[in-house]
Amino acid sequence: MLDFELKKRQILDRVDLLDVVAEHVTLKRSGKRWVGLCPFHAEKTPSFTVRPEHGLFKCFGCGKGGDVFSFVQFRENVSFAEAMGILADRAGVDLGVTPRDELTGPSRTDLARVNAWASRFFRSQLLDSSVGRAAREYLRSRQVSDATSERFSLGLATDAAPGLRQAAVQAGIDLSLLIAADIIREGDEGRHYETFRNRLMFPIRDATNRVIGFGGRTLVDDRAKYLNTRQNALFDKGRNLYGIDLARNAIAQRRRVVVVEGYTDCLAAHQAGFSETVATLGTALTEAQVDLLRRYGDEIILLFDSDQAGEAAADRAIHVALPRCVTVRLARLPDDKDPSEFLSRRGADEFSDLLNRAVDALEFKWVNTQQRFQGEGSDAKRREAILDFLRVVAEAADTRAVDAIQRGLLVNQVAHLLRMGQDEVNRLMVRLRSRDPRTARQAAGRSGDEPRPPVPPNAEQAAWSRVLEVALNEPGVLSIVDHLPDVSRIVNDRDRRIGAVVWELARQVGEFGLADVLTWFHEPEDVARIMQLAERGEKRGNYEDTLRTAFERIRRALQDDDVEQSKREYFRAQEQGQPAVNTRDQFANFGDRVRERRSYVPRRLSRRTIAGTDSVENASTNSNVSSSREQP
Repeated sequence: MLDFELKKRQILDRVDLLDVVAEHVTLKRSGKRWVGLCPFHAEKTPSFTVRPEHGLFKCFGCGKGGDVFSFVQFRENVSFAEAMGILADRAGVDLGVTPRDELTGPSRTDLARVNAWASRFFRSQLLDSSVGRAAREYLRSRQVSDATSERFSLGLATDAAPGLRQAAVQAGIDLSLLIAADIIREGDEGRHYETFRNRLMFPIRDATNRVIGFGGRTLVDDRAKYLNTRQNALFDKGRNLYGIDLARNAIAQRRRVVVVEGYTDCLAAHQAGFSETVATLGTALTEAQVDLLRRYGDEIILLFDSDQAGEAAADRAIHVALPRCVTVRLARLPDDKDPSEFLSRRGADEFSDLLNRAVDALEFKWVNTQQRFQGEGSDAKRREAILDFLRVVAEAADTRAVDAIQRGLLVNQVAHLLRMGQDEVNRLMVRLRSRDPRTARQAAGRSGDEPRPPVPPNAEQAAWSRVLEVALNEPGVLSIVDHLPDVSRIVNDRDRRIGAVVWELARQVGEFGLADVLTWFHEPEDVARIMQLAERGEKRGNYEDTLRTAFERIRRALQDDDVEQSKREYFRAQEQGQPAVNTRDQFANFGDRVRERRSYVPRRLSRRTIAGTDSVENASTNSNVSSSREQP
C-alpha cells in the first residue's frame, strides 16, 4: 500500500494538471486560477476552474472535480487503475504492477507492447507496393477508403518470407512473448507457426488506445472466415468492443452508440459519418460490454438482419441492459443486408432514418410475443402472451442492480405498453418471480444480507461534516485539540473513510494539503465528496469557531450516550442485587468520562462560555457532584 501511494505521489510530482487539462480545454488566467468551458458538459459561460497550486480542478456547473487522476478518469471514461497507467506512462513512472493472473506469464504491459509492434508490422505489409496489392484491391472493392484504412490501422498478415517471426527476432522480441500474445502458436511436436496468415488484419484497441488483440479476415479459401486472438491476460472478447477507441468521444457527445456485428460494418459506418459505431467480437452483447458503453452514453442501438436474430437480440438486451438502466433499441436491416451493404446501396441518409426508427427492446419483445400467441386471438391466448412477456421482464428486474425506483419506472413502462394497471403488472411480476425456484432462492439469499437503512442525519452527524469541512481547508486547526474524537461514530461510510485519512495525516504530518488527502482515494465518488466538503468549508470560513461548535455537539452526543450507558448499568445492577456503592462508583466513572470529553474542545477555546454557561469542565463537574449527592 505504501509503495502504491509512493508511485501515485511520484506521478503527481511529475505531471502538471494544468498541462493535462490544457490539452482538452482552452484556459484563461483569472487571478490564481485558470478558467474555461467544462469538457464534461455543454455550457456557454465558463464554470470550469483549475487551481495549479493545489493540483485540483472543479466545475461549478456539473460539479465534477478532483486531481489529475480524476480528470483523466472523467475525460477518458476509464477506471482509476487505467487512469494511473495512462499518467504513469506520461510521467515515466514504472508501476511494477503484477496482478495475480500475471504471476506466471508476461504482464499486460508486455502484451500491449508486442501487440503494438505486430500492428505496425502488419500495417507495413499492407502498404508494401507488391506484397499488399491484393489486400488493397479487396479494401477498394469493399469501398474502404485509404483514410479509413489509416484511421483504423488496417494491416496484412502473409505467409511469405521474410515473415513476422524473422522480423520479431530482428526487433529483439522473445518467442515466449509472441506466444503469450497469440501472435505465434505452438503446434504438434513443438512446431511454431504464425497465427494469422493470408488475412486482412484489424487491430483491436481498448478505450485507452492499447492494442489488445487482432481480428483477421481470410483473403483465401479458408474455412475460418474470421479469426480472433485467443483470450489472454490482456484480451477478453466479452469485455471489449471493436472501434471503442475511436467511437468513445462521439458516443459521449451524441449519448448513443450503434452496435454492429462485423469489422467492415464498423468501418463503413464510421466512413459514412456514424462515428459512434462499435462492433462486437463474435459474441452476443455481454454485461461487461454494456457496462463499458454506459460510461459514455445512455442509449444502445442494435442492428440485426433477420427476425430470428432480432428476437435473440431483444431477449439478450432485456437481460443485460434493463438492470443497468440503459435504453436499448433495435433496428432491422431490410432484405437481410449487412450495414456495409446498406450504406453502399442506400447511403447515409436512409441509414440515419433506419436508426431513428429503431424500436425499444421491450416494445419489440412484446410485439413478437403477441405474434407467437395470435392463433385464435382469444382472451386466454392474450393472457398467455402477457405472462410469457412478463416472465422475461420479471427475471431481468430481479437483481440487486434494480432498486425500487428503477423497478417502479419499469413497471410503469410495461403497464403503458400492455395497457394494464400498474398494480396488476406489479402483482403479476411478483407472482412470476415467486414461482421461479431460482429467483426464490436468490430472494431468500438476499434477505439476510441486505444493507440496513442508514441512520437518519442528526446533530452529531452534521457536526462531523463541519469538522471535515474545516480539516480539509485548515488542517492546522486540528493541532490545538488534545485528543481527536473517534471517527468510527461517523455513520456515512464515505465520510468515515475520509475522516480516517484526515485523522491519520493530522497525526503523522500535522499540516497537509487537499491533494494529500486525494492521494488516498481512487473512486470518482470519493473525490467528488472530498471536493464538496472542501468547497462548503471554504465558503463557510470562520474555521476555529466552526470547529469549536462542531466538537461541542459531538461532546454532547457522547455525553448523552454515556448517560444512557450508565442508566443501563444502574438498572442491571439493581436487577442483579449489587450493592449501591457500586452504582455510585459507576456514576463517578461517568463523571470521569465527561471530563475526558472536554479534550475534544480546542484548548484555547475551552474556557470560553458556551450559550451563556460556565466552562465545559466546571459545568460537567458540578453536574456530576450534584448527581452523586442525590444517590442513596
